[in-house]
Amino acid sequence: MERVNKFLEAKSEEGEQIREVRVIPLTLTNPVTPEFASTMTAGQFFIEVLKERGISIENKDVLVVTSKLVSLFDGRTIKLKDVIPSRKARILGKFFHKDPREVELIMREGKVKFVIPFKKIAKHPILWKKMLKFSADPEGTREALDISTYVFVVRNHAAYLDDAGIDFSNSPSEYVTLLPKDPCKSAQKIREEIKQLTGKDIAVIITDTVSELGRMGSQDIAIGYSGIDPITRKSGKRDLFGEPHLGGNDMVIDSLAGMAGLVMGQMDESTPATLIKGLRYDSEKPDKDYKGMELVDYPPGLTVRSTFLTFLTTLWFYIVNFFTFQRWPRKR
Repeated sequence: MERVNKFLEAKSEEGEQIREVRVIPLTLTNPVTPEFASTMTAGQFFIEVLKERGISIENKDVLVVTSKLVSLFDGRTIKLKDVIPSRKARILGKFFHKDPREVELIMREGKVKFVIPFKKIAKHPILWKKMLKFSADPEGTREALDISTYVFVVRNHAAYLDDAGIDFSNSPSEYVTLLPKDPCKSAQKIREEIKQLTGKDIAVIITDTVSELGRMGSQDIAIGYSGIDPITRKSGKRDLFGEPHLGGNDMVIDSLAGMAGLVMGQMDESTPATLIKGLRYDSEKPDKDYKGMELVDYPPGLTVRSTFLTFLTTLWFYIVNFFTFQRWPRKR
């Protein structure tokens, strides 16, 4: 025990005192509608919610909000019946079994980078068995799969977004919800409104849900932020043994989005926001070279180049591996 205490004492002398971090859900009694959202701003709304819940807001708190709720206050909801699909949208919709009006909205949001044949992939016997194992309603899963036959992936806000992040379900009747045009500006506006109304300086993060490549399930990530440095800047620092470390650039805003996502949920939880208290973070740093999510985004064209170089290098690895004429070591 004494030996363990020595480690703990040394750590407490070098580092800051550890504080408890709390994630407080902001649950709503009723869902927000476009009509209601038009009567006030997002900042005013959150102040009212916090007052009703008896939650005090303090400096350095972090408000994490789903993009869908922000979109409602930004006026980014649209009636699907009002969308007139172009010829391109009608042709693509026919070949990929999607509503041409949905295709039209996806195209307006950005260029489609690739298309996932979701139904064909999901019908793999082992994967399908897993999907049903994790399903709360197997029949509902089957019905949903018939709707989501193909997924169009669009690159936006430094993320690969399924169907451009447009929410065709779980939206008010007859509406679909688009992502905020500029989530960082929306986050900044909410932050400034809260500061004006309360005098408290907080950070705001806007989230969306994306699929996890190669894993079952999805993950909440950040698509916008304000008042917080989105990434830690520790690359090159010496590690515990004095060696320079290439890593250390942790995506703070994605980690917080993931924490909040576990509390907010994606179905009928009616919790579109959380307030995180007790977290130590670096404030946002002004940058003349990058704006918003550009700071953490890959430069244009680098993704394609990286994929190509990775493919060639991996091919070269397999060629060299083959000519070693030796089996791969067994797992121990």
